[in-house]
Amino acid sequence: MYKALIVDDEPSVIEGLRIMIPWETVGFEICADARNAQDALLKAEEYRPHLVITDIRMPFKSGLELISEIKKMDLADEFVILSGYSEFAYAQEAMRQGVSHYLLKPLDRDEVVAVLQEIKGKLDAVFLAEYGFAQEEIENFRKSRILYKENGDNSSGGQKGTWKFTWEGFDEELTSALQLMNYQSARKVVDKLFNYIKSRDISLPEARVIVSSCIYHILRMAYEKNIKIDFVLPEEINGELSLSELKNLILGLISETINLMLENRKTNSKSYLYRVKAYIDQNYSQDLKVSSLAKMEFIEAGYLGETFAKQFGCSINEYINKVRINKAMELIRTTDMKLNDIAYAVGYKSYNNFFSNFKKIANIKPTQFYERYSHSLKKE
Repeated sequence: MYKALIVDDEPSVIEGLRIMIPWETVGFEICADARNAQDALLKAEEYRPHLVITDIRMPFKSGLELISEIKKMDLADEFVILSGYSEFAYAQEAMRQGVSHYLLKPLDRDEVVAVLQEIKGKLDAVFLAEYGFAQEEIENFRKSRILYKENGDNSSGGQKGTWKFTWEGFDEELTSALQLMNYQSARKVVDKLFNYIKSRDISLPEARVIVSSCIYHILRMAYEKNIKIDFVLPEEINGELSLSELKNLILGLISETINLMLENRKTNSKSYLYRVKAYIDQNYSQDLKVSSLAKMEFIEAGYLGETFAKQFGCSINEYINKVRINKAMELIRTTDMKLNDIAYAVGYKSYNNFFSNFKKIANIKPTQFYERYSHSLKKE
């Protein structure tokens, strides 16, 4: 998924965007938010977002000035301006500076979703052009049904198991190997794929489509994680490369990708823990799992859980619950929302789960806290 940074000095606007937009569905995740341009610039440097959504008027420095600085430092690709009707002239100036869209407050959900979908299309096109893919090739990848998922175990008599090829199976196995930065595991996945190609007498032209789709998958995953690979799809792939050369092309790309991931890990040291922590802070309302957080950083879930606990003194799930309950307490104090709605807004699907965690962390029942501090009751 592509990363989005939201900048607005009004917390309600940030929270509204976070809650009302199906970010994952439209291909984005909120990597961070900021209340002013200075903080936004620091977070843009840290996260290198693909998209910045910013209010046009903020204290000390405007959204236009922020965009100008981010562009100079090449920290983001696309920009969206949030504007009130009275600032329309500013929005026009933003358009002249190359900002792709402006959205008028109050924000309309369908309009925001449409803009995000359009921007995703632009980012996809940039990715395809950067690595030498044509849109027609991507359509061929999607139509291709030769990627596999194991269906059945090898029998004790030594007979080969049955293999059913699907995109999902290949995607899962190769992604898992890359996340673990394990070249041998990735090679086994590729070996299985080419064994299937040979056993089914798949034509060389179709094999080239298969290889191109594998390369696309690897580059796409790296691109979305801001891992830059110096690679362009060779023209020879469409006519001159043999099956063994195609296999070596994939394995070479896998090797380079894993090496870059290892270098990135060494450079960042334990910064991945702070990225995970910040991601939880920004996405507490989502369905957060240790396994999915580990995938974001290309590490094993057990290793992430262990190092997180050592660094911060609590487990990841404990930290998620603390963030959610603290946010729930804030919503009780500052909004007119009911407890059931608050529980859902901060990420709990079960009210009972919300109730027990609230009592454990806050040392008070949520109903008692609501009666004592509720914003809506204070107004009565």
